[in-house]
Amino acid sequence: MLRAVRHVSRYQASDTKRGRPGRWKREELLAVGARLSHILQRETPSHISISSFVDHYLRLLDFPSDVLEALSTGDINLFEAEQLARISPERLNMSPVQAKRARADLLDTHLQARLSGERLRQRVAELLRASSDEATDAAEISSEIDLEDFDPYDPTHLFWDQIKQLGFALRDIRRGDVLDEEIDELLQASEPVMAILARIQRRKERKTLKL
Repeated sequence: MLRAVRHVSRYQASDTKRGRPGRWKREELLAVGARLSHILQRETPSHISISSFVDHYLRLLDFPSDVLEALSTGDINLFEAEQLARISPERLNMSPVQAKRARADLLDTHLQARLSGERLRQRVAELLRASSDEATDAAEISSEIDLEDFDPYDPTHLFWDQIKQLGFALRDIRRGDVLDEEIDELLQASEPVMAILARIQRRKERKTLKL
């Protein structure tokens, strides 16, 4: 009904005569819309419109409790809550506990890195896309999958997200873009990273030899 109220509030009577008749009379919807508009103006400091209430705030009723808690404490805004709510057991093909853990990991990374809402939307899209690809592969491959295996390219993991952003930045840089002093700075900054990577590689080689 509220979607119908939103519709009549957007269009004039002459624009709503096409198509099949609605479930409610236009006069009834206009009365509900006027009452709802009065309540929103009285109860909301920013005077939320009927369209915003129906399209965004009404959806809060279906949001997971952990997302609502983060929203109520001010850790995230409404747009960010909408993105986190997209991570559901149905869309990720996992249990509610696993979906809640995925939302918590993504939220923790989002807050630590102080990312934008748009970046959170992209990360959620990456996670859903990866889940969709995995579901397609699982239908073609009958081998058992260990759900506890760590995915090194999991978009919820802060380290791998930073590596990916670094790769994008390096891809767009050309030889003439870098000054001589910047080359020295990059070399100095990369030395400790290369040392850590070499240590990891040696540890992997030792494990391989033991096997």
